[in-house]
Amino acid sequence: MHALRQCHADRATAALVLAGDPGGVIHFRDGAVVAAHSPGAPGVGTLRVDDEARDLARAAMSDAAFAIAVGGIAHYALDESADVLPPALDGVRPDRLLREAAVRLAVLAASPCPLSPYRERLVPTGRAEPAEQWREIVAHATGRRTARDIAFVLGLGVHTVTVEIARMLGEDVLAIVPAAAVTGRAHDVATLRPRSDQRAAVAPTGPLPVRRSGQGP
Repeated sequence: MHALRQCHADRATAALVLAGDPGGVIHFRDGAVVAAHSPGAPGVGTLRVDDEARDLARAAMSDAAFAIAVGGIAHYALDESADVLPPALDGVRPDRLLREAAVRLAVLAASPCPLSPYRERLVPTGRAEPAEQWREIVAHATGRRTARDIAFVLGLGVHTVTVEIARMLGEDVLAIVPAAAVTGRAHDVATLRPRSDQRAAVAPTGPLPVRRSGQGP
């Protein structure tokens, strides 16, 4: 994404605010990414603590980048007035974060039944016995929760949960709740497909819009 690369080139120390569905915030220090957050992914405070804090912070950053990339970005701005978080790990180059997000998107797109972490709600079919590693996810597939919701409940990465659910859909362990059952409106539920470069073309290639203290976006 042009905005991330420009922040690296400019050695920015600021927060890149990505407004969208779900959107997120990427924190830079001297042009390196030191943190990433998104309402689409559990953060460090929610993820299960089963590793060193440094690794947990890195996992949360990568998962947030995936959560931002798998959604839509309407616009973005560089917020120089935001407090940039102290780095929980060594900063990483934006290109590395983008490559990781691209790999995760490709893994999901290649799954038997790729889906959005944010739209489809899941329910057990009752026709297949889930493997042991899937039972926890199946137990929380109540028909009202999306993959994102289940990830937050379990404290697991949204990418991990979404990919596992895509596999369970292929194995007939889970099913997508018809949209009419959730919204009362009958329409098809579109599943995730491999992302094209079309979104990237929307991003402006000029200077980043900058939000400074006391000013609007």
